[in-house]
Amino acid sequence: MEQLPYQSIPHTPENYSAGNMAARMLDGLGFRYYWATENLTEEALSYRPSADGRTTFETLQHIADLSEGILHVAQGKVIEGPFDMSGLDFDKLREKTLLNIETAGKLLAQMGDQLEQADMKLKTPNGEVSFPFWHVVNGPISDALYHTGQIVSFRRSAGNPMQAGVNPFLGKVMDS
Repeated sequence: MEQLPYQSIPHTPENYSAGNMAARMLDGLGFRYYWATENLTEEALSYRPSADGRTTFETLQHIADLSEGILHVAQGKVIEGPFDMSGLDFDKLREKTLLNIETAGKLLAQMGDQLEQADMKLKTPNGEVSFPFWHVVNGPISDALYHTGQIVSFRRSAGNPMQAGVNPFLGKVMDS
């Protein structure tokens, strides 16, 4: 398997176009997700904070589902989710999520200031509905960031803390 993206945050884009800003948000998500999921133990994957809460692995499946939706938006496809992630083991789920985030970011960056092309189209029982890209930011992108933070907390609670020195501000791992 080739190296997964987001071990570090890619170089800064040349301009502040809408597409580059959206892509940079995904770069931040990808970096956080990469390190939140790096070297997760079986115990951490099965950790459940409460009887009615999701396990870490179930939360990762949800993040993968969100990443698939974000990718569909960037590709101009209709979202007919939720997407079935049940057949993927941890390694495949992690790879799929990171590659979805990377691909979506690249596609959004190519849109420049034309993010109105990236409406979120959802298939519902009553037909297709469409929302402007703003809803992708406050919906699945923000939700994926939120749940990635949960993974960090869950793994710490399970005795498997994240690697020291991970610095989201600088987008790299600092030497100890």
